[in-house]
Order: sequence, then C-alpha cells, then structure tokens
Amino acid sequence: MANRSDDQALSQATELYTKAVQDTPPNRTLFDNLVDLIHERPRLLYDGFFDKGHEAAAAVIDVCHGGPDAQEDDNLSFLTPPAAWGWAAMEEAVCSIPPQPLFDTKYPDFVRRFLELANRTLHHRDSTPAPIVRRVIQALTRFWPELIQLCLRSNPEDSAWRERYIEMMELDRQVQQLINTSDDPALGVHLVKHQETAIAMFTELPKAGAHDKGSLVDLGLIPDSHAYIDKAALVSRAASAKQQLIQLLPNSDNLRLYNMSFITALINSMFYLMSLRSQLCDEFIGKLMEWYAVINSSEQGMTNAQLVMIGKTVRISLLHLHAQPHMSEYSEMLESKLDKIGGHEWSAWLDRKLRQDQKDQRDREKQERQLKQTNRQRTGELAGQKRRPREDDDNDDEEKQARMLEENAKRVKLDNVAAEEAAAKEAAIQAAQLAAGKETDVELAEQLKTALPDLAFDVRPMDSLAPSDRDALFVEALKRVVGAGSVVQKFVARNRLQALGASAQPPPPANIESGNATESGELATLSNGISTNAGILEDSMLMLVRLVCSCYVASKDVGNGLSEEVGAEVSAKWAKVHECAESVLESIVASPRERYGLGILLLYEIWMAVAILDPELSSSPSKQGSKSGGACSALALYLRWSDRIFDAVIQCGIDTTLSQKAAAAAAAAIAAAESASAAVAGPTASVPQQPQPPQQLQQQDRLILNFVLDAPYIPSVAIKKLAVCLKHADTAQLGYASLEKAMELRPPVVEEGMRVLLTNCGHHERTTRIGCIRAVKKYYTTSTHTATIEKWAQMMLQSGIDSAVNESKRVAADAAKVLQQPVEPLEPGLDKAQEQAANERAIEKKKAEVIQVHRKGELEIEACLVKQAELLLALCTRNMDLYVDVLTAYATAPPPVQLVLRRVVTPLVKSVAATPAKIVPALTKFLAGAESLVLRTIFILSAEGPPVPSGELVNAVLELCDTRGLDARFFVFIANGLTKDEALKRLGSVLMLLNGRESQWNLVSEFYSRLTTPYAGSPSVLSPMELLLELHKMANEGVVPMNRVYEGLLVYTEMRKPDGTHVFSTQVIVAALKILLDEPVVSPLMLRMAELYYRKRSGPAGMVVSLLEKLVERSVWDMSEPVYLSFAQCFFAMQPGSLGLVKQLPSDALKKMVTLLPAVEPSVRNYVNGMNESFREKFSWLLVSHAQE
Repeated sequence: MANRSDDQALSQATELYTKAVQDTPPNRTLFDNLVDLIHERPRLLYDGFFDKGHEAAAAVIDVCHGGPDAQEDDNLSFLTPPAAWGWAAMEEAVCSIPPQPLFDTKYPDFVRRFLELANRTLHHRDSTPAPIVRRVIQALTRFWPELIQLCLRSNPEDSAWRERYIEMMELDRQVQQLINTSDDPALGVHLVKHQETAIAMFTELPKAGAHDKGSLVDLGLIPDSHAYIDKAALVSRAASAKQQLIQLLPNSDNLRLYNMSFITALINSMFYLMSLRSQLCDEFIGKLMEWYAVINSSEQGMTNAQLVMIGKTVRISLLHLHAQPHMSEYSEMLESKLDKIGGHEWSAWLDRKLRQDQKDQRDREKQERQLKQTNRQRTGELAGQKRRPREDDDNDDEEKQARMLEENAKRVKLDNVAAEEAAAKEAAIQAAQLAAGKETDVELAEQLKTALPDLAFDVRPMDSLAPSDRDALFVEALKRVVGAGSVVQKFVARNRLQALGASAQPPPPANIESGNATESGELATLSNGISTNAGILEDSMLMLVRLVCSCYVASKDVGNGLSEEVGAEVSAKWAKVHECAESVLESIVASPRERYGLGILLLYEIWMAVAILDPELSSSPSKQGSKSGGACSALALYLRWSDRIFDAVIQCGIDTTLSQKAAAAAAAAIAAAESASAAVAGPTASVPQQPQPPQQLQQQDRLILNFVLDAPYIPSVAIKKLAVCLKHADTAQLGYASLEKAMELRPPVVEEGMRVLLTNCGHHERTTRIGCIRAVKKYYTTSTHTATIEKWAQMMLQSGIDSAVNESKRVAADAAKVLQQPVEPLEPGLDKAQEQAANERAIEKKKAEVIQVHRKGELEIEACLVKQAELLLALCTRNMDLYVDVLTAYATAPPPVQLVLRRVVTPLVKSVAATPAKIVPALTKFLAGAESLVLRTIFILSAEGPPVPSGELVNAVLELCDTRGLDARFFVFIANGLTKDEALKRLGSVLMLLNGRESQWNLVSEFYSRLTTPYAGSPSVLSPMELLLELHKMANEGVVPMNRVYEGLLVYTEMRKPDGTHVFSTQVIVAALKILLDEPVVSPLMLRMAELYYRKRSGPAGMVVSLLEKLVERSVWDMSEPVYLSFAQCFFAMQPGSLGLVKQLPSDALKKMVTLLPAVEPSVRNYVNGMNESFREKFSWLLVSHAQE
C-alpha cells in the first residue's frame, strides 16, 4: 500500500509539474501546490524532483547579464516562476533530514549542490532576477541551524561536513556584505531575518539553565573545542549582526525610510530577539527609542501615516514584551519607555490591570472573611466540646473590660491637656506676629468702615427712579467704589513693600506647566462659590473689579441724562475709579506667573460686563472700532487690561526660557570640565561610566500658551506681540509653538498670525526660520490662505535672487580690486630666471587671493539665497508645480547665482527621487535658460531614485528632447530606462557630444554603462557585444563622422563592469570579429578595434595578423578607401609580424597602401630587399623609386 501511495503521489506531482511548466506564462499556483505536495511527501525529492528544481534554479542565474545568449525581457517571466519553485523544492530537501539509507547516499550530495548553486547565485546577484536572490537568502536562513546540528551530530573528522560548514560560512559572509550595499527594501526584509537567525543562534542564554524558547540552535550545545566550529568566531558573528541590525534603522538619506514593510520587519525582529534573549534589551531598547524620538522630530521626517503605523508597532511590541513573565527583570525599564511614548494600548492595559488588582483584592478580602468566620465557628464548636461556660469566667471578663475603659479615659484626658497647651502657645506666637502691623490694620479697618457704612445700599431699578434720585444713586455708588478702591490701593502698595523686603529670600518655584501658582500657593473658594487665589489681597482685588464692572453696567442705564454739575463730579469719580483699578492691574503685571489665575479671573469679570452691555459686541469683537464707547467703556478697559497682561506674560515666558537655557549651558559646561579633568587625571583615576541616555529637553514654558487659550478674548492684532519671541534663537520655539497653537484654537487670529509667520520665514536664524516654515506648511493647501502663502514665497525667492545678484556683483568687484592691486617691486640684482620665478609667485599669490574671495562670496551668496528660498522649496514638497517658479527664477539669474541655486535645490529633488512623477510635470514647463537646472534635476532623480528610471521620467525627458531641441546630455542619465530601439536611435546624438574633453568622455561613458549594466530584476538594455557591433554599423553608414565614432570606441575600451573587470575583453573581441568578418561590408572600425585591443589590452598579435590575412584573402584593396586605410594603419602597427603579408599583396595593392600611408614605405622596402630575386622583381618599382631618391 505504501508503494502504491508513493506511486500516486509521484504521478500527481509529475502532472502538476507538467501543467505548471506548459502554461504561458508558467502557472505559479500550480507550482505552489507542488511545493505543498512535496512538503507532505519529501520522498518525491529523491525521485527526481530535486534535480528538476536544481535545473530550473540554475537556468535563471546570470540571465540578465546581457551576453550573446542573454534572454529578452519576456523570457524572464518564463524563467523566474520555475526557478522560485526550484529553490523551494531544494529548501525542503536540505531542511528535511531523511531516514537511512537516503541520508548517507543522496542527502550529502543534495546539500553540496544546494550550497554550490547558492554560491553561484549570490556571485551573479546583480545579473539574476531579484526575487530569486531573495529566495536564496530565505533558503540559506532556514538551512543554517540545520547544518549546525548536522555538524554537531556527525563525526568531527568527517571532511564532507567540514567542507559544507566552510561553504556556509562563506555564503554568510556574502549575505552580510549585502546588508551594507543593497538598497532593495524587499531584499532587506530577508537580510534582517538572516541576521535575526544569527543573533538567536550564537547569543548565549540569559542565565545558566535557562530554556531556549525558540527552535534554533543553542550556543551552549557547541563545545568550546570543536574540530572545526570556532565558537568564539560565532559569538563575534552574533555581535556584528547585532550592530548591523541597529545600523539598519533607517534615516532620512536612506530609501528604506519610505518602505513600511522593511521598517516593520526590522522592529518586529528586534523585539522577537529581546523576547528570546532578554539581555538584548540592554543593547536594543535604548537605540530603538533614540531612533523613534529622531523620526518624530526630524525636519524632513516621515508622513503622519507612517509615524502612526510605526508608533503603533513599537507600542504593541513593547507591551507584549512587558507582559511576558521572564521579562520581570526589565519590567521597570519597559514601563518607563511605555510611559514616555504613551498610547491608548498602554492606558487600556493599565486600566485592566488596575481592575484586575481590585478584583483580586476583593476576592482575597472575601476569602479572609470567610476563613475567619469558619475559624470562629470551628473554635466555638471545639470550645463547646471541650468545656462548658462557667460563671466565674464571665465575671473575670467584666472586670478586665472595666479596667481597660478607665485607663483609656485617663489617656484621653492627658491628650486634651497637651492639645490645649499647644494651642495657647500657637495663639501667643500669632499675637506677637500681628503686633507689628496692628496700627496699620486698625487704620485700614477704620477707612474701610468709613468707605462702606453700615447703612444698607438700596439698589432699585433705574426705570422706577426720578432723574435726580438716579443721579444721586449713581454718584453714591461711584463714591463707594472710590472709597473701597482707595483701601485696596493702599493694601496693594503695602503688599509690594513687604514683597520688596522679602526679596532677599529665594522665591518659590514657578509652576511652568499651568501658571496657577500664587503667593500663598493654594486656591480658596469665596462664599459665593467662586474659586480664586487665597488671601485677603486677591479677594479685595476681585471685589474691586466687580464693583467697577457693576458701575459700567449701571452707567448704561444712567446714559447721558446727567446734569452738567453731576456729570463733572461723575467724571472725576471715574478717573479715581480707573486710578484704583490701575493699581490692581500693576500688581498683576508685576507678577504675571504668580497672579496668573487672578488675572484670568478678572479678565472674565470685565468681559462679562462687556457681554451685558452689548451682547452683539461680545460675540463680534472685531466691530469694536465703532462701538467701543471711548476710553471709559468696559471694552476699552478689557482691551487695556488684556494688552498689559499679555505683554507681561510674554516677557515672563521669555525670561523663564532664557534662564533655563543659561542653566542648562552652565550644567553642560560643568559636566564638560569634569570630564576634561577626569581625562587629565589619567586612566588610573578615571572611573568607568555607564553610557547615559540622551538628556530630554527641558519642558517648554506654557504660560504664554495658557494665556492664549484661557483669555476670554484676544484681539487679532495682539497676536503680533508673539513676534518678539522670534527675535532670539533661544526663545524662537516658544514663539512659533505658541503662535501655531493660537492659530489652531482661535481662528480669528489666523490672518495676523500668518503674517507674523511669513515675515519670519526669512529669519537669519535657521531654527527660527524652519519652525515658522513648518507652521506655515500646515495651513498650505488646506486653508483660504494658499494664494497668499504662494505669493509671499515667490516674492521671497525673487528677493533672495536679487540679494544674491547684488552680492555676486560685490564679489566680482572685490576680485577685480585684488587683480588691480599693484605688484610688489622686485628686488634689485635679480637675473632673468629669478625675475621670472618672482613674477610667477606674485601671479600665483593673486590667483589664490581671487579664489579665496570667490569662495567666501559663494558662501555669502548661498546664505542670501537659502534664507529667502527655503519657504518656496518647502512648499514644493506639497505642490511640485511651484518648482516652475524656481526654474523661472533660475533662467534669469547670473551664472554665479545659478551655481548656488543648483546646490540649494538638491535636497528637495532628492526628497522626491522615489516618486519622480510628482516633479515631471514641472520639468516640462521651464523657460529658456534653465536647461542646466533641468539637467541637474534629471541627474539627481536618476542617481537617488530607483535603479531603473520610471516610465514617466523617461517619457518626459524624451518628449523634452524632441519638442524643445535639447541635446543628448538630457537622456544620458535615463538610458537604462530606454527600450532597445530607442537606445539605438539616440546613440548617434550621444556620440556627437564627444569633442576630446574629459567631461564629454564621462557623459558618454555613463551612457554606455547604463545601457550595458543589468539592474535588480531588470536586464541590460544592450549587451556589451550589441553596443560594439552598433558602433561598427554606424561607422559603415557614415551618419556620424568617423572621428566621433572612433572616439566613441576609445570610450568603450575604457569601460569596466561593476566587478572592476574590463568590458573590452578577449571574449567580446573574438565574438565581435567573428560576426564582423561574416558581414558583406567590412567596417573600417574593425581593424582599428583590433589594433586598440593589441595596444591597450596586450592582446595576442597573432590574432590581429590573422585578421589582416583574412582581409587580404577578401581583396581588401578593392574595398572602400577608409577600410583599406584602416588596413594600412593596422599593418603598420603590427610590424614586424605583419610584414609577411607583403608576399600576398599584389604590386598595385602595395603601391596603393604606400600612397595612403607613406610611413609604411621604409619598413616594407627593407623587407622587400631581403626577399629573393623573384619577389624583388615583383616590387621593383619600390626599389627603383628609392634608388632615384
């Protein structure tokens, strides 16, 4: 039955393989089904399917090389699926250990062939499809631990497994090199898995006797003295793998940054390793958190979607790691990291844990109660069984309880006496403290009693009063407010004097976060339920402001009906009221942080009066100009108070921030001095220190931001006050962060805030400039200010161009002055040689000075341009159509400014290199004069973008060249994105660039290299052979001048492959000559190529002479004159080996050669003189002409 089942499986597998291969293209699904069947039936591998897989995998190696037998693009789709299946089959074969006798007979050969093919594939990885290279690394990663186990179980003297181990270590070295050279994120995922396997296998367990939770090899199983496995080398391999894994964390210059699959795989791998080997937390967690902080604060960081995904991955992985029981040693560190990065996952976990702990506590208490109750019941039962209750025992208990009550009563009485004595002492101390201010308090009390008599102040509706009564009542109210205000004014003045006397003592620390600290340090609630600052002073200030607001409300009912006499008295009282209120304002302004809460509360009191007086005005404060009511209105009072308090808050925030910066700088200087002194003390005195985590930035002062958010109303023009923060670099972050938040939460101030930000987008301090630009970008494309922002950015760019032009003129003038300076007179008595040397030194000195002036000028031009252009370049990342403005400005700028502008735009172009379709539309709209910047842009996109340019970029460049008449330089850098026909069509125009200059040689060489180099997953456009033959074809057609074609051939002879070997090799020459000789028309370039091969590559002379002989057989003298001239030149170059061909040449042919190339005549004559008489007679004309001469 077993044999029959195997036969059925073999038949099924054969059918699947046949169908998969015969489909067009090969059927990947059927190949996957075949892999599943092989996994279930490994015996199939030994029935021929390993050989089939090996053959399919070998067929795709070097298929993208572009040689004579290279496959076309369409063939790759036919070769890649079978090759991928072949590697899957071989992986199953080597990772599934077979039983005997297969293990001894066939399995070792499978492993040998598997490793050999893997070595070939990695060696030709640049010319093998990328999916196959990734599949090879995946198979090696899975087989590695299997091989280690095989080596440990086998006889150490077995040379076969020793050789396999050495081969595997060499393959591992190649894979390790790939990590530093590959930019393919898909390949990077497999490389990360490979490094993960190495770290897990060759890192020791966290503690002795620990269990390996993975399925990998345990380092403890490897003996210290194995015959060929070097345990120390494996430990070193794990250490380097850990370092490489940390270095793989992407940065802004790495394309991996934009691939979330790679980043997620890397993060998951690091956390998996930490769960497997807990000691790796010490190495990975710190680096991972540093990287996480960097990507969340980088200038040109990731997108919000990427940051959200990475943040969620890191939080969930940290939480999973923290929840594992064996990580208890690192739980505190993990909790601190989770607290730092936050997230709803951690909060939810803490809530669940708290609820679970509470439930467990309740369960324990319930169990304890039940246990006590059970114990009491059992005790009672046992007591009833052992003895009966006696009356004597009850009497004893009653006497004992009475004694205890008596002792407790005595103790309580003693405690009460001690408390009374302490209270008396405290009262005496307070009386002594109040004695000093008794007289002043009595005076204030009398004044307050006079100002506020005991008579009730009857407030009745104004409408029910007669005008005279209404006037009297209003005047009486103002008198009361003035009286109370005078008392408060004196109280405030006295408090200031006391504060000045106590200024020598250090003040209490300010609450930077909320700004609610007061002099008393706590909050109190008034009888009416309003919370305010504690202390009588704050309460009196609040009462005074409320009285003033009430007077404003009452003045609305009184209106303008006051008599002249009463009106004059009221005006005087109003002035006094404002004077009293001003003292309260000055007190708040003097201590804005300590009295912050009071200031906000008083502003709300005044704003309530504004709302009562005019609800429409309070809902639309922007209309205040027509309804403010003059200087004595509630709104005017509010605007004055808010303006003064805002000024004080801003200044306080600036002072606090500067003091923090100064303290941090001082601390850093002290730490640096201590480190320097420790270094001077020598290694014996130094104490090894553990690496410290990076210091966190000090908490930003939120006083300004809190005022922006808490104030009931802020005029839009007041937001301009924040510009003062942007003047100093240390307070710039405070300024634009507060400004950005104010614009977000208070839409009416957006317009004024935008003006402030735009004005400072050209700030001389880069940190300030970048902060403002970031804030502006948040409102670009998502608000009504898009047109304003674009217009401002364009204006700034033009301003920068103008400044740079003026600066370039100044630099040119400075350089001219240097050249016009008279040369120092020469010393007398010098001869001509000495005078010439002195003059040359003077000229070199002037040149050096001019170069220095130009270098310094370039830096100044760049500074002018960068400062004004960064806003527009930043906006280009959101809207690449603005790049047209850059091209337009470039077209009109002078050459020195253009040079700087090309450098300035480089980071922007690099940022879109991965998605060139964004910038392609802008490239098609440039003005004449911007060609060099467009060429620079194309170069950066091709150099920093994908290895093969995108179709959008290639099509756009070709269209530009055709419609705008651009030269061939523009498609040099997109050559590897051309089709074969398009490349051959453009080759002639590229050759026309050659003019003997090195720069043009480099361009043509780059074009050749891109055409003939295969890239990952993409074969070369032309093979080196095809390019060489095309050059000969162009020489025959005569479309391109012969000298340009020959120069193109010279460029070809200097080309090198990626591995450093010459493209112009013997194999290529032999194959090319074979093809060219079979052509009906011989190319004049063929012999010159052979000559170059002989001279530049030291090729065999016999091969070139043989070529000349074949041409003689074809009567080369009857061919075109350029061909025969090339023959003569090659004949002359190959002497004396070529002189034997003279015997085969007709006399007229030799005469024609001498005529075309006179230089050949002397050597030929000498050779003829040495010939026998019959041959000399044949060429007698040569000897006669010489005799006549």
